[in-house]
Amino acid sequence: MFFFDWQSIRKRLLYFARVLGVRARLSSVVPATVLIVAAIVSTAPATNASAAAEPNARVKASGFNLQLDGKPFAIKGMNYSPVPIGSAPGVAPYGDFFVPTYANVWKSDIDNIRGAGVNVIKLYAGNPDLNAGAPGTAGNWKDFLDYCWNSGTQPVYVVMFSYTDGGVIAQGGTGLNDYIRQYGELVKSTVKHPAVFGYIIGNEIFDGVTGNAQFWTNLGQLIDAAKAAGVSQGERPFLMSATKDDYTAANSWPAIKLGEQSGKLKNLDAWAINVYRGPELGGTGDPIFAQYLALMNELHIKKPLIIGEWGTPHTTRPAPGVYGQTATIPVTNLDDVPESQMGTGQPYFAAVPVATFLTSQWNTIKANLGAGTNQVCVGGFIFDWCDEYYKAGNNYSQVGGPNAAFQGALFAGSYWDEAGFGITSAVDQSTYGSNKPNISRTLFKGYDAVKKFYNASSHTGAELYRPTIGRR
Repeated sequence: MFFFDWQSIRKRLLYFARVLGVRARLSSVVPATVLIVAAIVSTAPATNASAAAEPNARVKASGFNLQLDGKPFAIKGMNYSPVPIGSAPGVAPYGDFFVPTYANVWKSDIDNIRGAGVNVIKLYAGNPDLNAGAPGTAGNWKDFLDYCWNSGTQPVYVVMFSYTDGGVIAQGGTGLNDYIRQYGELVKSTVKHPAVFGYIIGNEIFDGVTGNAQFWTNLGQLIDAAKAAGVSQGERPFLMSATKDDYTAANSWPAIKLGEQSGKLKNLDAWAINVYRGPELGGTGDPIFAQYLALMNELHIKKPLIIGEWGTPHTTRPAPGVYGQTATIPVTNLDDVPESQMGTGQPYFAAVPVATFLTSQWNTIKANLGAGTNQVCVGGFIFDWCDEYYKAGNNYSQVGGPNAAFQGALFAGSYWDEAGFGITSAVDQSTYGSNKPNISRTLFKGYDAVKKFYNASSHTGAELYRPTIGRR
């Protein structure tokens, strides 16, 4: 039975009266029953109301959907790694060109990226030790992020990144602690900037470690630390990890399956898969979206699928002669091949225009966005903004490979040329830096296609989640 302490209640009522500036008799101001209830509540034990406020979550998953500021959002993305001719990520500035010194690079790039209808870019580099600065400042990245934000007008949101290695994470110790510190610096510095969309923790780092229980414990610790860094700034950061597309019927994607079964990845919000399965991303014969949904159902979880990389090289080999053979050279631009020479019975018998290939891929992603109960995908990031010569093993000249094999219809030009995935050209490192004019890239035909299909929907792409049947 509950007993009222009337003396305590009287004191509480008098206190409330003073606070409210009440001068009249209490009985003439508020009904006694209301005041009694107020007094009882005020004398109750402290609750969570006095605890720290729930951190803000600008980007969050809602089932298999993605939301930005509480509204549906689809990623019309682009991977952005502007490593120039003559350089590589292993030399200064280690891929982190997103600082004022290289404003002549990213200003013109972001202008063209924005013009293409891209709403999110994903980075492959970041040097928190050098560039993070103090919490809440965005450090040396501030000018870049401000430019992406564009005062909120057609912003290009940014997925931030800092390098990690799976073996180092599995080993733990100093290396893991460095990663935890670096992601802490990165998140604390940037999480409150309005252009920041989220963070990738690990890109294709899972080979050789998925069966190691300690790896998952340590990766979970890193992810938890990144979340805590954001919460310390009053924000709940959106956290992702990317795996290569190593799906098998027996093991699904080992990183996703074993990672989620470990129970250590509760604070990971979404998975990205880097997918190269042809113009329809596998189509009905190798259906990535159905495979992902089946895995999520098996795991009894819902985490959105992001296509972390999708696209095609614009490069091929000359025909007749080299095309169709195993070869890394000579390389030619598919844009220079007339479409009449492509297709069955033609010199480029398995090739299609880059624009056709990319449009087919986007239509495949878009179809799943509008697939209702079968929807799992929230968009993805085209690979890549610009060519990166170093990826084929030659920093100074564009060569094919390193996989020299003929790939048939897997890519537009039938070759897996790591140095040729850009929808724009690479430029020489001599053009980068302060006191130099803004760089100028060649915009390939793939750029024109992206500009057309990304700009066909709203900036947020929210309407793409609607069922395609009956949609106007």
